[in-house]
Amino acid sequence: MPCSGQATLVVAVARQPISCSAIVRLARDPLSVALAVLDASVVVDWVAPGGDPASPAARALTRLADSDADLLGPRLLVEEVSNALLTGIRRRRWSGAAADTAFELFRDLPVRLIDEPRDLARAWDLSRRYDNHPVYDMLYLALAERLRTQLVTADDQLLTRLASTNLVIAPDQIG
Repeated sequence: MPCSGQATLVVAVARQPISCSAIVRLARDPLSVALAVLDASVVVDWVAPGGDPASPAARALTRLADSDADLLGPRLLVEEVSNALLTGIRRRRWSGAAADTAFELFRDLPVRLIDEPRDLARAWDLSRRYDNHPVYDMLYLALAERLRTQLVTADDQLLTRLASTNLVIAPDQIG
């Protein structure tokens, strides 16, 4: 298990890593001062083997952790992140062992999966409104809309398409 103290998820906090135990601490802390819906692009950037600790996603994780933000996503997040890790193996970006460690780190992240059936119906409506954009992306937006918070994504195409909503931000826009 990665959180036995042998593995860390490296993020930029004065050049110091945040350990898995810190992530688990965040998961146990019931206090939250902010909400953030996360899409798979951001989460993959956090856990993928060889990730850049100075990346916007890593810096966003630091800011969210420091603010005790409540990290949220739809259940689809699990499948999307898992598939991205497997794709990395197939494309020889990283080893199977590295993907296994990344998957365990992902499972330890304090992201609550809270979508409801009505979010899918709203995602369909949003998809139709935005030029039939894939419904799986719009599921994240529907969740953010229902919770009256913002969707954090590293997907440039999604950011561009939804710029007018004021609900979608890039990781480097987290204050």
